[in-house]
Amino acid sequence: MQIYFENDFVTYSYDKVNHVIVQKWLAPPNSVEFRDGVKSLIEVMGHFNTGKVISDTTFLGIIQPKDQRWVSTEWIHGALMVGYSHLAVIVSEDALTQMSVEGIVNQRVAVAFPTAYFKSMEAAIVWIKQFSTRTTN
Repeated sequence: MQIYFENDFVTYSYDKVNHVIVQKWLAPPNSVEFRDGVKSLIEVMGHFNTGKVISDTTFLGIIQPKDQRWVSTEWIHGALMVGYSHLAVIVSEDALTQMSVEGIVNQRVAVAFPTAYFKSMEAAIVWIKQFSTRTTN
């Protein structure tokens, strides 16, 4: 896997074999860091020309309701424009983090395209590999 972007709270890697972006939250971000982190996903999807994303939320922490709304009402439009098409979420064992992530996904993302939750990276890759078509812009 090729690391494309990295900072203190999130990394973005590209899995060339499966043509998928892997977003991994490293630490709970504050509101500004969270928004900057997800804005970066749009750039990464555009760069690698894929809308398939695996998001490892194990260490994401709780996302504030205002940031959940922002993702589902504002950010999602830009993401869909670059081809955001599939989302596999690796869920945290922490119930509050899991509820926070599901709040974002269920508000808008899950109705826009195929989305599924997993406990491991391996399971997420198996699921997302079934969508073999490449996104084109």
